[in-house]
Amino acid sequence: MMPVSTKLTLMVLVLPVLFIYSVFGVSFYFYRESLDASIFFTAISSLLSAILVNLLVWERLRDSLSRKLEYVHKNFLSKLYSDFRDCDLFENQVEIKRLEVDLRKYNKFMDIPIYPRRFLNNLYNFLYLHNEFYKRLNKIEELTEKESSSANLYRDAIFDYIGLKPGLRSKHNVEGEEWSKRLAQNIKRENPQLVNETTNFLEKTRRLRDEILNQLEDFFKSNNLSLESESSSIPHNH
Repeated sequence: MMPVSTKLTLMVLVLPVLFIYSVFGVSFYFYRESLDASIFFTAISSLLSAILVNLLVWERLRDSLSRKLEYVHKNFLSKLYSDFRDCDLFENQVEIKRLEVDLRKYNKFMDIPIYPRRFLNNLYNFLYLHNEFYKRLNKIEELTEKESSSANLYRDAIFDYIGLKPGLRSKHNVEGEEWSKRLAQNIKRENPQLVNETTNFLEKTRRLRDEILNQLEDFFKSNNLSLESESSSIPHNH
């Protein structure tokens, strides 16, 4: 992954200097016979001045980019990293949505993206997939609550037996585990399409979350940004 500072250097310094050199070289080639010493040295002086001005502009822009990158990292990217690393996919993703909206306002510097490639698209797709999963998960919760008002106490166990694998969960007594297993089997048997759609959306959401985490880690490393994330408002789990 190319660092954003390198992209700025190519855009503001390398390409303009190459263009200036090219124009000077072509002009010298076509008009070399009519150039006297004074004109030649004036042209060289103008060339060096243009390069120097370009260099000064690049240094100022590089400093501005560094400050903008630090701001985006501290206020958006590091918080997103923390949220994706620690978030519970079985809860709503309000914090990630808020950060995604804010990041779109501060995501570029002179048309240079200050985030990993395709990152905003992946954020949008993650929120879409998770929303589709979460809607179906709520329907499954409604089915469990119809069976018993205490079903919420066995929520993760029921999800586990359905095949959603919510991660670490409390183990109940034998009677509670058996009840959760029977209820999960009934839901799977009576609502196969709902269960299949829920598990498929969950798997897609998990894969995309892992991809986003890898994107952020690569971006942080290539731009010498800290991997230590800001504290997250999302519960640590799953």
